[in-house]
Amino acid sequence: MSEPILLIATVTIRPEQEQAFIAWQVQYEAALAKCPGFISTDIVPVDDATSGKWTIVLNFDAKENLVAWQQSAERRQLVEEVSAFAVKSDFGPVIPEETKHPQPIITEVILSKIRPGKEEAYRSWTVRVQMAQAKYPGYRGMYLQPPEHGPGGYWTTLLRYDTMEHLWAWKNSSERAALLQEASDIIESVEFMRLATSFPGWVPIDPVTGKGPPNWKTAMLILLGLYPMVVLEMCFVSPHLSFLNRALAVFVTTFVTVALTTFLSMPWFVRWFGWWLFADPYIDSRHNRLGLGILIGLYLLEIGLLWQLFPL
Repeated sequence: MSEPILLIATVTIRPEQEQAFIAWQVQYEAALAKCPGFISTDIVPVDDATSGKWTIVLNFDAKENLVAWQQSAERRQLVEEVSAFAVKSDFGPVIPEETKHPQPIITEVILSKIRPGKEEAYRSWTVRVQMAQAKYPGYRGMYLQPPEHGPGGYWTTLLRYDTMEHLWAWKNSSERAALLQEASDIIESVEFMRLATSFPGWVPIDPVTGKGPPNWKTAMLILLGLYPMVVLEMCFVSPHLSFLNRALAVFVTTFVTVALTTFLSMPWFVRWFGWWLFADPYIDSRHNRLGLGILIGLYLLEIGLLWQLFPL
């Protein structure tokens, strides 16, 4: 069975030739999209975008499909065209999937649904976005994959920066805001995902910022639901499991606690405290203090009630 395979291409563009590179890259990706077995492109600046050096990683599902692309007349023409504005280019090395370069620290997943008939406009727009974001510190490349089942599906983009601060510098920039405004008639909807929380599945990602809440806030909500569950299980469930081995009994009570936290307490708490979970620590300081005060009050209420119910 054929294994996935990569083609590594490097291009060093001449100064002031960014627009030519953008136009060429759109044509290159449009040609790739029609090639059997093509999966995605991964575009990474070498060192930094100002050097003009770029690495283009092409992902194919099998070696024979990659070879067919390498031998195609359309590819030969595109390789010849790039020499007009490139100082140097190399479209040769082929390496196995397992040697692909490691992922950087921060990767944001962007799922974009494109309006019908706007696919080529979207390709052109993504290249301009990529050239713009590459000028910002910490940029580590962009991975773009078309919908697996043709038009109508989601385009997947992996945007990579070395730190969260550098990613947010780009996301909060006026240049990005202007580009997003330009794409309002191209992109129908966008979803953001990032592993920005230590509690994936229990708390959502903010749909506006794509960022998860601070871990300490999530931990406080978990504790709010977890504490009474543990006390009630110790008093009402554990005595009925005394015939079991202690390890098995603890597993049963832990299973029940995790299930109740996942499907009962956390969905409620996230809904009730959403205004506090995603409050900006600098701008919404009043909301942060209010939410913290409410939770401390609820902790004391829980302790008091359980103290009265189980005085010993």
